[in-house]
Amino acid sequence: MANVKNLRTGFTGELDDASGLASKARQAATYVKDEASAVARTAQDHPSATSTALLVFGISAFVAGYLMGSTSNPPQRGRYW
Repeated sequence: MANVKNLRTGFTGELDDASGLASKARQAATYVKDEASAVARTAQDHPSATSTALLVFGISAFVAGYLMGSTSNPPQRGRYW
């Protein structure tokens, strides 16, 4: 049943409980969706900067992976191999 105070102001539904876990998760999902759309709009507005940033990130990830792989020791062979 709707709250009488809300009916006087023209609101006919029930108010959501803003302190629950579901509402907090909904707010977080909305925030993430808004931020993702802002990043997408920025990427569309500046395609050369986006491709440069992705290229630099890819090269740095490759170099980091190469350095980690080259510093690892090969497996030790047995004495009587």
